[in-house]
Amino acid sequence: MLILISDLHFVDGTAGQHNAPADAFRIFFEDIAGICDWLSGNGRKIEEIRLVFLGDIFDLLRTEKWFQYPVDERPWGTKEPEIETNANAIFDAVISRNQATFNLLQGSLKDSFGLPAEPERIYVPGNHDRLCDKYKSLRKKVRQSLGMPVDDTPFSHYFEDIKYGVFARHGHEFDVFNYEGGLSFQHSDYMRVPIGDPITTELIARLPWRLMQHKDIRKRPPEEQKALQRNFQEIENVRPFSATLDWLLYQVKKDASLKEAIEDTVDELIKKFNRLDFVEEWYRRHDKWTNPWDEADKIQAALFVLEKFKVFSMESLMRLVDKLKDFFARDELLEGALREFSHLDNRLRYIVFGHTHEPVQKALRAVETPKGVMEHVYLNSGTWRTRHHKCEEGRGFIGWKNMTYLIFYSRDERETDQPTFETWTGSLKKI
Repeated sequence: MLILISDLHFVDGTAGQHNAPADAFRIFFEDIAGICDWLSGNGRKIEEIRLVFLGDIFDLLRTEKWFQYPVDERPWGTKEPEIETNANAIFDAVISRNQATFNLLQGSLKDSFGLPAEPERIYVPGNHDRLCDKYKSLRKKVRQSLGMPVDDTPFSHYFEDIKYGVFARHGHEFDVFNYEGGLSFQHSDYMRVPIGDPITTELIARLPWRLMQHKDIRKRPPEEQKALQRNFQEIENVRPFSATLDWLLYQVKKDASLKEAIEDTVDELIKKFNRLDFVEEWYRRHDKWTNPWDEADKIQAALFVLEKFKVFSMESLMRLVDKLKDFFARDELLEGALREFSHLDNRLRYIVFGHTHEPVQKALRAVETPKGVMEHVYLNSGTWRTRHHKCEEGRGFIGWKNMTYLIFYSRDERETDQPTFETWTGSLKKI
């Protein structure tokens, strides 16, 4: 049995209360134990369990702790020893904040839940935990926290198992804003800082932090301030990502008294963001005169819309946002999944990515072979995070918690002619 989960995004809690509780993992492993019992009762024996953590497990970007350090000591800075020290402090805070969960993961899951075998833990880094693979000190801590054998060697950025017909990556490799490397997919490619790193920290995490310091906000009653902070800390959980600007406009429309405070804060953040040495250099590298709508243009267009809070009416801004969303509509991971099959072992049937937080099963193609039809399927492992969804009618948003996992079986485990899969997604409306 092969199980894949991704995008748990364990955080230190400074930028919001977003962690999945330890009870969610107990429910998960109890479900796995129940499936194993059912298979055993039907004469099918599970002799191994492989558990893959497919990236964005430890979120070292969505934290306010980076604001305590000089710019050169943040992930896009130049002072590597200091960055490593700071990243370790944030990682330790993440573990401490989720200690009950990691105590569970480090223990014997076989004994705790009556599983037929002790799960082998496998970790593939994503973009939010890029630093976990950059430094030896963090590689050791990651392995220890997940109950893996401890060493400091780099992690593989893909997982492959012919027996289950699976090839998996986190998937950010096909997101130009969150992967800065080349198509060789070497370790050095993954260590290059993408623009998504400072966007997450300097814009998304900093917005509620800075907004709460605005003079107009500080005049509000304490309970109202806390509620407002919690609301704005949910901005990164808005899906699709292209709806983020729409969500911000919705907050203003919902409470017009916020408009000036948001205007001032957004204006300040964008000016500081654009003045970062890293950002200026990224613009120079990505602004191509041969492409009139390159990735640099897309980022600059989004920031331009945000800067115009003070200039345009709400109606004008909403029209701009609607036009802008079309430029972010491509499903680059689906396109990437199709390309993956061109260079993989022909026994691999399933491509698995995470990253988007959207659980997906897509039939890609059916290939006729002398041994029958070879099916190629793309699956996305979703997230265990809250997601706020834009309403089909109007500009409101509704949020609920999610939990997705994928299970793959070998031929022997399900007595089939080919490896098979099942997916499970649960939603909990609690917010």
